[in-house]
Parts: sequence; structure tokens; C-alpha cells
Amino acid sequence: MANVTFPFPFPDHLITLLPEMIVAVLAMTLLLVDLFISKENKIWTAYMAVITIVVAAIATIQLYPVGSIEAFYGFFVFDPFAAFSKLLLFAATAISILISIDYMKDENHVGEYYVLMLFAMLGMMLMISATNFIILYLGMELMALCTYVLVGYQREVLRSNEAALKYFILGALSSGMLLYGITFLYGVSGSFDYSDVGAALHATGNASDPAVLLGLVFLLAGLAFKVSMAPFHMWTPDAYEGAPTPITAFMSVAPKVAGFVVIVRVAVDALPAMQTEYMTILTGMAILTMAIGNLAAIAQRNIKRMLAYSTVGHVGFVVLGVIAGNADGYAGILVYLSIYMVMTLGIFAIIILMRREGIQGELLDDFAGLSKVRPGYALAMGLFLFSLGGIPFLAGFWAKYAVFIAAIEAGHVYLVLYALLFSAVGAFYYIRVVKYIYFDEARVTFEFTESRVMQATVAITAVAIVALGLYPDPLMDACKAAVVGLI
Repeated sequence: MANVTFPFPFPDHLITLLPEMIVAVLAMTLLLVDLFISKENKIWTAYMAVITIVVAAIATIQLYPVGSIEAFYGFFVFDPFAAFSKLLLFAATAISILISIDYMKDENHVGEYYVLMLFAMLGMMLMISATNFIILYLGMELMALCTYVLVGYQREVLRSNEAALKYFILGALSSGMLLYGITFLYGVSGSFDYSDVGAALHATGNASDPAVLLGLVFLLAGLAFKVSMAPFHMWTPDAYEGAPTPITAFMSVAPKVAGFVVIVRVAVDALPAMQTEYMTILTGMAILTMAIGNLAAIAQRNIKRMLAYSTVGHVGFVVLGVIAGNADGYAGILVYLSIYMVMTLGIFAIIILMRREGIQGELLDDFAGLSKVRPGYALAMGLFLFSLGGIPFLAGFWAKYAVFIAAIEAGHVYLVLYALLFSAVGAFYYIRVVKYIYFDEARVTFEFTESRVMQATVAITAVAIVALGLYPDPLMDACKAAVVGLI
């Protein structure tokens, strides 16, 4: 028998892709199994999706690396930064699935809904570990295509269809801009690998070349869209309002984690020679993002739209960690995203609990007088809102503290003062909701969904906000350990 020679050897360290392989295989299996599950028993599809995430998380923890491990011909990296970020993804996706169970129980084809969330998470996992622009693009498109469908999943709801269409059109435009930027960087380096692009820019010293600058601008524009950074945030309010509320919660957290990890990796590995240029661009975008997000949120009467603009504002704060460009800044990003995940998922869980016949629980008026009927939910909502506003000593205070201190250490004092100004603006519209809850008379009849899973989610996230506010050191130490070796 003739010897067969393959063009490439078998990839090394393939075991580091085990979490991705688990999610891919079990998600495809679940898609087939769901065909044989009756509509009344679709809850088991949700539970199996959560089990899939738990198995992948266990595999990630078991493989948690000490240093950086490259796999799949150098296209994939598994390091503490990637492992920690994936654990955040797992937590965000699992909680989003659990808070979807009661919300989606009357929808058709709900099994595919949970599978799409798994595939969206898989795309984000690939983005996090990518060291090659092609792998990055494939992961990003897998995430985006699944998210487009999830936003428009309630096909009988007009605003859901409208939001999905807007998101799809603008998302396709941003993907084209990202690819356009990648082609310019490929043209000057001859490679799609982050490290090769960085080495070529450093060796040739052509960081100021017009083609390179054009590539940088389009690359940052494409990435900015994925994290809702102004002026590429236009899709965010409509998509957040129109999507099913659990998907709004999912989109508020998971894509932001993946997007900022990609931005950090690209900045560290591919663009170190262009640090001055990309920091100048990001500084302008951060200022615009904080201003638009916090000022536009004041005018919103729908709490999902308010939280959409709030997300834009928080993205502006997180960008400060990238602009700092040091280990403390990158660790601050992980701290911020970890705490933001807990706050956001908790607040959306309460919004879902308030959903009932004829009322979505989305208008600010729906929260008026909540403290007189359900003081426990009112207290939790108040904690989440105060934490989002950065009130000491709740967890949100330490999230902002981490990125602000890193930016000050890097010499961006005036930028931090600007951020503090808009943080105060943000505190205004959060406190306004608290005023509705505690000081206004009830304007609707409160009939809450009785769900143990949802109630547990609210209780756990509220306790976590207080605990992290009083004792943030373990989280901060874990985030600092995750960025060791990154730069």
C-alpha cells in the first residue's frame, strides 16, 4: 500500500480545543435530539444545553493553563486570558438560558433557540482564542449569524422582526469593513497571523503608511460595532428593545466579553507598532461613546432602551482599560466585564419576572410602587441600579475603579475626569428608576411570574453584587493572574 503524505502534520496540542469540540458536538447532537422532544417537554432541551455548558466549563478548568499554549498550527491559543474569558462566557450563556425557560415556554421551535445560543457561544469561544484574522472572522460570523436569528426569534412580534433586520444590515456592513481592514494589513505583511502582522509592521517601520492606517481604521470600525462603541452603536437600542428579553441580557454581556478580548489581543499582538495611532482613535471613540450612551439614556422611557444606551456608556468606560495599554488596564477590563455580567443578568431577570399578560415590564411606569408590593425585588433592583451607577461600596464601584486607576497610571488623567463626569450622569438615570420603585404610586397591577430559577438568579446575583463590593480582592487577583504573560 502506497504511503499517503498529507500537506500538513497532525496539529499539536489539539486537547486545548476540547471545550470547543464539546460544545460543537453536543450542540449538533442536541439539535437532533430536540426533534424527538415534545413541545411540552422542551424544558429538557434547555437543561441539556446548560449541561453542555457545564461540561465545557469543567474541561476548561481542568485544562486551565499556566502559560500560553498554541495549537492548530498556531491559529489558536489557550492561555489564562482565554480560559478566564471563556468561563465568563459560560456563566453568561448558562444564566441566559435559565432565565429563558419561562419566557420562551409558549414559543414554537424553542429547542432551536437554545441550540443557537450554544453556537453563538461557540463562535465567541473561537474569537477569544484566535491568533489569526481568518479564524477571528469565522468565529465572529458564527456568533453574528446566530445572534441575528435570536434577535428576531419572535416572528409574530413586529418590533422583533424590525430589530433583527436592522441588526443584520448593519452587522453585514460592519463585517465588510472588518474584512476590508484585514486585507490592507495582509497586503503590507503577507500574513493573517496577528504576530506576523505585528512583526512586519515593526520591522518595516511603515506604521504611518496610508494603507496601514486605512486598514487600522476599518479594522477598529468592524470591532467597534461588535461591542457597541460609538459611532457604531446605532443598532443597539433597537436590537435590545426588539429582542426577547433573555437575548437582550445575553447580548449585553457575552459579545462584549468576546469583543474586548479580541481588541486586546489584536492591540497586543498585531498592532504594537501602531500603539500611538490606535490609542488616538480609541480615545476619541471612548469620549463619544461615554457621551452618547449616558446622555441618550436620560431620555428613555423604556427600560430596555435605557439599558441599551447604558451599555454603550459602560463600553466607553471599558475602553479606558484598552487605552491604558498596561497589565492593570487589561485586568481592569476583565474585572469590569465580570461585575457587569452579574449586574446586567440580575436586572434583566427582574424585568422578565415582571412580564405578564399585556404588560412586558419594560416601561419605567411598570416599576412604580414596586417596593410596596415586592420589597425583595425592589431591594435587588435598587442594588443592581446603584451598582451600575458606581455607588460605593457595591461591585460596580470597583469595576470603574479598576479601569480608572489603570488609565491614571498610564497618564490619561483628563480622560478619567471626563469619565467621572459621565459616570455621574449615569448615576442620575439609574437613581431615577429607584425613585419610581420607592417613591411613586403603583400604576399597574403586579402579577409576578413565580419561578424558582428566576428567583434564585435574582437572589444570587444580588448577593454577589454586595459580596464583591465588600470584598473584591479575590476577583481582582484572579483577573490580574489571567493577564500574566499577555504583554
